[in-house]
Amino acid sequence: MSALTFTKFRVWQVVVPARQDIITAPPTKGFLYRDNLSWPEVPVHLIEGTTSEGFTAVGEADRGTPQATVEATLRDLLGRNLLEMSPATVWMVPREASVLPLSYPTWSWQAAEGKHYFTLESLWFDAVGKASGLPAHRLMGGAVRDVVAADFWANRPATATLGALVKEAQERGLRGIKMKCDSTGDMVKAVLAVAPDVSPDFRFTIDPMYAWRSMRESARFFEQLAKLEQPVQIEDPFPVTVEDDWRRAREIGPMTIICHPRGSTLFRHALREELADGYNLGGGSAIEFIQMAQIAEFASKDCWHGSSIEMGVLQHLRLHASACARNCLLASDLCSEWVREHTLVKQRMEYRDGGAVVPNHPGLGVELDHEVIQKYARKEFEIAA
Repeated sequence: MSALTFTKFRVWQVVVPARQDIITAPPTKGFLYRDNLSWPEVPVHLIEGTTSEGFTAVGEADRGTPQATVEATLRDLLGRNLLEMSPATVWMVPREASVLPLSYPTWSWQAAEGKHYFTLESLWFDAVGKASGLPAHRLMGGAVRDVVAADFWANRPATATLGALVKEAQERGLRGIKMKCDSTGDMVKAVLAVAPDVSPDFRFTIDPMYAWRSMRESARFFEQLAKLEQPVQIEDPFPVTVEDDWRRAREIGPMTIICHPRGSTLFRHALREELADGYNLGGGSAIEFIQMAQIAEFASKDCWHGSSIEMGVLQHLRLHASACARNCLLASDLCSEWVREHTLVKQRMEYRDGGAVVPNHPGLGVELDHEVIQKYARKEFEIAA
């Protein structure tokens, strides 16, 4: 095969609710916490592309991507030879935008300029994988494990709800749960209440999203959590500008302090200042995740892959990427299967041994579930030459 192109695309704009017991939380200050109640209402675009070889490939534009951006991306892909391009470099321009020397070019995800990189990346890995008979992780360098550790996820549940969700997580064979937490330490109190009835090897991860402000204001939270039998991880406790407080938090054993840098500039800062024991490096490009994971590995830090609680296409793309990073040993946020009502793909994500099973089917290993999509579709359209 000398050429592989897309000849047309079929697109669905969908809105898939989340389970109310998982996302419901009491009112609190801060726009980040309000967003954690409204995100299921934000539309997502799912794409099925027909190739010149007659088979279809799937893609996804994560929530909030404008329709015009999706259309521009797909029109750019029409007719391109997928075998003569790489997602990371196809839109590359000769300048670097993140404080590196100007002689360094900008990756496609940094230079999309009105197009959507995740859509390109998911479609390319699925199409080229299917054409070559290879799973996507083989195109990313190769999986180093066949199960990627994954934890349950919840917003900020009341104590009784948290207890029920922990029980569900354990019944699913998972070994931990991740939650948000506001400035009052609401989830610290809930965890302390349920912990006596929870197995000592079950992990609690609390993510205040910088809400604790300083060690002076939150020292009691660390002191209380340090007394638990269960392992505890704290993600983004303070603003990254209070470096000394991050380092002090790391001294309060045996907790693990996690930083979610959300970009290369902050990642460099966090590594230089030794803010964290490990890193949440996900939510972006699969190729960028693998690059950043290797940098963390050089600093002897483990990581996990974050999530936007996406549909099944991007969730599987991120699963393939997670399997390729040697130090992706912390439990990733591959949680859409039980947070959303449905992920709208066939071959639902499989879990065993406390994690998500890496598919070995060609491409991403999933197909869109057309019958279920119709239930959640708000709009449908085609893009063709």
